[in-house]
Amino acid sequence: MTASKNKKYELLTYEDNNNAFDFHFDTSEQGIWGTQQQISSLFKTDQFNVSEHISNIFNEDELDKESNMQFLHITSKPIKLYSLDMILSIGYRVNTKTATKFRKWSTNLLKSYAEQGYVLNEAALRASPDKLNKLAADVRAIRSGEQQVYSKVRECFKISASDYSPKSQEVRSFYALLQDKFHYAVTNMTSSKLIIDRADHNQDNMGLEVIKGKRPTKAEIKIGKNYLKKDEVYRLHLLSEQFLLFAESTALSGRKMTMKSLQQQLDNLLKLNKYPILDGYKDFLKDNAISHALMEFKLYKKRKKVESLGITYSEEDLNDGEYDHILSE
Repeated sequence: MTASKNKKYELLTYEDNNNAFDFHFDTSEQGIWGTQQQISSLFKTDQFNVSEHISNIFNEDELDKESNMQFLHITSKPIKLYSLDMILSIGYRVNTKTATKFRKWSTNLLKSYAEQGYVLNEAALRASPDKLNKLAADVRAIRSGEQQVYSKVRECFKISASDYSPKSQEVRSFYALLQDKFHYAVTNMTSSKLIIDRADHNQDNMGLEVIKGKRPTKAEIKIGKNYLKKDEVYRLHLLSEQFLLFAESTALSGRKMTMKSLQQQLDNLLKLNKYPILDGYKDFLKDNAISHALMEFKLYKKRKKVESLGITYSEEDLNDGEYDHILSE
């Protein structure tokens, strides 16, 4: 697939029946780039037509130049390269049989993505263990999400649990215990202890490692797993996957299980992986954790307001009332 290297680019060959086209592969950004000549050869059209489409795409602000055009300096005259996004856009504008074939291929990919939620490049995955490992990690992350884990466990319970009642307090407590057993295994802290230990208005994003927007929200600061560090999250994903595989295997085999037996199997799993086990459980710290998070959140918003004015923030100055005139506005 790869021919020769030039700085950060490798040449990649795309084959269409008996025709082959070399494109530049940016190894730093994992992106595919092509010249006007390569694009015109791909779609069996003239270079003037491709150039006109590129001008229209930029003029209509469909794509921006900065992100979609680069220069390759291998001769006295720099060569213009265009991104994969540009190649795709041109493919939808060119009126040739090859472009029509390309559009059908693209549409099928989009349809597959919309219906299944994913599209796999099996050849690329087989050729690259790193990409395959990344995909496996991403799937584990989705499966080990709190909603996913509990959803799968509920399904398993419905099939083979003798003491499952979806609305019972025992079931709700069971899920809370599972969550804290996972958190305790990778941090030696329950969810509430994580919040008390790591929620700090002086830290970036108040100590949260996971937020959806630019700043943490009041809902996000109350969730212990949002404070987990990257390596802790990865280990949590591995444990969750192992736990789900056991629960699914038990349910599919028709073996009966109870909440107590499933909890015991989780303890066995943690013991096998040499993780600490949370014994006996009642979340005495929950109210304290929420109060602490809300207090730090209030201070965090004050800090951000002071810093937005270009003023260096200090907690001591805040306590001394140095920012009262700012915060009262």
